[in-house]
Amino acid sequence: MGFLKRMMAAVGVGGARVDARVNSTSVRIGEAVSGVVVIQGGSVDQRIERINLGIATRYRHEDSYMTHQLSKQPVVPGFDLRPGETREFPFSVPVPHNTPLSLPGTQVWLATDADIAGAADPGDQDHLQILPSREQETLIGAAQRLGFQLASSEVEYHHGHIVQELAFRPPYGQYRISEIEMMMLPSGGGLDVMLEVDRRATGMAALFTSEFEQRGRWHLSAGTLAQGQDAVARELEARIRALM
Repeated sequence: MGFLKRMMAAVGVGGARVDARVNSTSVRIGEAVSGVVVIQGGSVDQRIERINLGIATRYRHEDSYMTHQLSKQPVVPGFDLRPGETREFPFSVPVPHNTPLSLPGTQVWLATDADIAGAADPGDQDHLQILPSREQETLIGAAQRLGFQLASSEVEYHHGHIVQELAFRPPYGQYRISEIEMMMLPSGGGLDVMLEVDRRATGMAALFTSEFEQRGRWHLSAGTLAQGQDAVARELEARIRALM
């Protein structure tokens, strides 16, 4: 019977169960997800080599979506687990700065995986609501003060890094553009901002294309961000008009 139980545990039947219990599923970029990992013993003795936790997301690749592990770290060292035994371990996992914000079409979760000798991985997923950092929140709020409304977001993979592009529609009848798109990357206490302006074509050019794209990059300093949304809105508007 012991042999049969071990064989069943090897394919996940009657083996240990792992459950990450998160204190709060809402967390800001740059902060940490905290909670406890609960390991429940199964019907046989098992060796838990390690428990890993990390942040994961999906990005669009051509016509499908790919899973990407943004971070991964061991949070529980090796130990022996007896049948029916319950062990709990606290954890704190930082949210990487390039984690996508939780917007429609974007999924982010805490990924738990376990290395158990001779057994299947009883992994766990806990979906998270990722909120912007204070710096990102200030820039997004500045765009909204100018009348821009968030229209969509897209998570992409560029040169080994996950980036999220936010698209904003301008207020009706202003700027003569169809939308702006921004990528925000933390840098030196501020933000490096990639800004793209989709400008409507006019005159003869309208016969061949409906819009032009102009791109720019600038560093939004910590000092400017500290002045609040109005100061950031003035700089953002100047950057938009320079690309029109």
